[in-house]
Amino acid sequence: MEYAPLGLIGLLTPQANTTVEPEAWALLPTGYSLINGRLISQASSMNQRLLDYFDQLETSMLQFGNAPLSVLALACTGSSYLMGREKEAQWVNAWQARLNIPVVTAGRAVAAALQALGVRRLDLLSPYPSDLTQASMAYWISHGFDIGTVQSVHASNPGFHAIYTTSSESANNAAQTLRTSSADAILMLGTGMPSLKTLLIQRGRTGPPWLSSMLALMWQSVATIPNTPLEPADLPAWLDAGHWADRAQAMGIAPTAT
Repeated sequence: MEYAPLGLIGLLTPQANTTVEPEAWALLPTGYSLINGRLISQASSMNQRLLDYFDQLETSMLQFGNAPLSVLALACTGSSYLMGREKEAQWVNAWQARLNIPVVTAGRAVAAALQALGVRRLDLLSPYPSDLTQASMAYWISHGFDIGTVQSVHASNPGFHAIYTTSSESANNAAQTLRTSSADAILMLGTGMPSLKTLLIQRGRTGPPWLSSMLALMWQSVATIPNTPLEPADLPAWLDAGHWADRAQAMGIAPTAT
């Protein structure tokens, strides 16, 4: 393929999420491309929508037709939290066998990244309501991580969706409370909260590494494509932003410290 000589990612995004695509394009290394579909649910409850997104994957996959996908990536951590680690693993295994390509969820991608970094204790920066934050904590604990500080991030203007309208400034302000963190890593929860500006700010500071759900998802999606070269699979290089910092800044994401 002209624009995807090293691999094509089929990316599925929650229906109203406005963050996934721009961050995915900024993060992708040269040689990889993606096509995006939407995870759809008519449920009025956010938690029920999150469950529907994985339960209704058969319908969502129709959006890709017969495109030659190298990997399927699901950009929704909330679905992983509510499904739980064991059921999620069974679900992923079943779909991988059916599609004959790797299937990567954002939740499992984050867990893989944390394990690759040797993380044991984790601080969280959360844009979620309390019930989903609690579900996320249970999910990370089930993967063997200890939870330290949990810092909430609130949208200054909730608008159409309290998470998707959270700004980088709100995330950066909340991040100040974790400057003296003693955790092994700090995780920005969710694929809907903008994360790139905060990652660029934090990479130059001393202390534990910062990771976002979107960075982990794109790293793991690329790394699981067969015959991926070593450099695109190197997580520390992603955290250092070597291949994506200029692209993010060209999008107007300037790493001005706060």
